[in-house]
Amino acid sequence: MVSVSNNVTDRRAARWAGQRAKRQSEFVDAAIAAIAEHGPSVSTEQIAARAGVARPQLYRHFRAAEDLHQAIAQRAAKMITAELTPQITNASGSPLHMIEQIVHTLVRWMAEHTNLLEYVTQRAVLSPDGQHDVVADIKATIAIQLSALLGAYFRVFEMDTATVDPLAFGLVGFVESATRRWLHEPGSLSQEALVGHLSKWIWGMLDHSLRAEGITLDPNQPLPPAR
Repeated sequence: MVSVSNNVTDRRAARWAGQRAKRQSEFVDAAIAAIAEHGPSVSTEQIAARAGVARPQLYRHFRAAEDLHQAIAQRAAKMITAELTPQITNASGSPLHMIEQIVHTLVRWMAEHTNLLEYVTQRAVLSPDGQHDVVADIKATIAIQLSALLGAYFRVFEMDTATVDPLAFGLVGFVESATRRWLHEPGSLSQEALVGHLSKWIWGMLDHSLRAEGITLDPNQPLPPAR
């Protein structure tokens, strides 16, 4: 039989774990707000101040600064994928419309969360397995979803799908790199204009692949449902 004392201990441990997770989430909320206010070089003291606690209290819930960085990076990953995933998995309409919706979402998110993106990038935060940085993981997640979308349409048009994966990863890297450069050096180019140019350039690459297979599409006409 399981003793009563063991059951009580287990319930207390579960309750503490739940409280700790809730408090960690609140500290991450405060950290993201502090990063938006103070920039990517935000200090732990500034994060603690935003959370309304003394710095040592943070480390009652995070073993070290790196654990806090990791939690912030993981939250950033969830934020961007939560916005982009529906745009990719539920994409419909004309080719140019789908491209513009996806590009607009990514560019807008990067522009709205520039400090957070820089914070994560500067710290080269590692994923839990210690093998990949979180920024790379975010791009890979987006690219894999895009690869599934492109693959579905390549099959609709009976095209060779061998190039789908490198094409998807290349497109994500292209948009991310171009947008990061624009964020640092926007010049006279507006965000709307950037999205328009990126979308047309992407369509140009896709159109090239289609024409190589003898397929010509109007970028403004709705596509058939993907299967």
